[in-house]
Amino acid sequence: MARKDDVTYTARPELRQPVMVIALDGWVDGGQAATGTLSFLRRKLRPRKLAEIHPGRFYVYQVPGQLSLRPHCRIENGLLTEYRRQHNVFYYWINSEAGQDVILFQGAEPNLNWDDYCAAVLRVAGEFGVSRIYMLGGVLDKVPHTREPAVSSVCTGRELRDELLHYGVGFTDYEGPGGVRTALLDHCRRRGVDMAMLHVRATYYPEFNMVIAHNPKAIRALVILLQKMLHLPLDISELDRKSRDFEAHLSYLALQNSELKAYVEALERDYRQSDTPEVQDWLSADEAIQAAEEFLRGYFEER
Repeated sequence: MARKDDVTYTARPELRQPVMVIALDGWVDGGQAATGTLSFLRRKLRPRKLAEIHPGRFYVYQVPGQLSLRPHCRIENGLLTEYRRQHNVFYYWINSEAGQDVILFQGAEPNLNWDDYCAAVLRVAGEFGVSRIYMLGGVLDKVPHTREPAVSSVCTGRELRDELLHYGVGFTDYEGPGGVRTALLDHCRRRGVDMAMLHVRATYYPEFNMVIAHNPKAIRALVILLQKMLHLPLDISELDRKSRDFEAHLSYLALQNSELKAYVEALERDYRQSDTPEVQDWLSADEAIQAAEEFLRGYFEER
């Protein structure tokens, strides 16, 4: 059970049946699909801070070889100027174009006390009458970079699952180790709270040791889905451009490497049309070369 001092509120707005959208960095954030989507929404919607979960009880800092888990500090001229632990912050946004507001939660996957962490999230949800929770994720998969990545889901109930079908979302079969995301899903199921995990397939070419740290096409797929479901007034032209540049860059690399080119073509043949409800032929080979050259030229000019 969460303690009262696990959460600090900075605002008490009157929200209209808000939907909560969650992104945690950590295990299921391939291509920064989840955290990148939340960052994009925060930048575009400019939400206000609502509450924060204190990190003290939920993290192990002394894990050998895992420096990223430790607090970030900055020392300048012998003086400590910054000491920053993991952030778990809720934001709220009033949707003037629809009758439903939005709570965004961006956090770090906890190491300890999963049940208490989930209870803290649901305490905030209950405080403001959250009607539904969407948790975002990115799963590394052999998705050809030339195709639109599919989104799959795990839900708490059949009615929500049927609703997601209308948005072209697929559904997952899995048995094995779970994480805090599954723990939160179980908490919601037992409490009768609607929740869906939305996982996008992020491009990963393991045979070429190619892991995409930041995948704008995966982020774009989640943003478009949320835009439709939550009626968000978003300009995604920036993501369109970054997705084209991303595709052009990888296509350029494939044109320079016959083995990679054959590998991608094989993935394209195997990639099922049913997995890509919004397939777009972004670029021809000539367009890919031109766009990639422009992308690389701009990349080095900025440095």
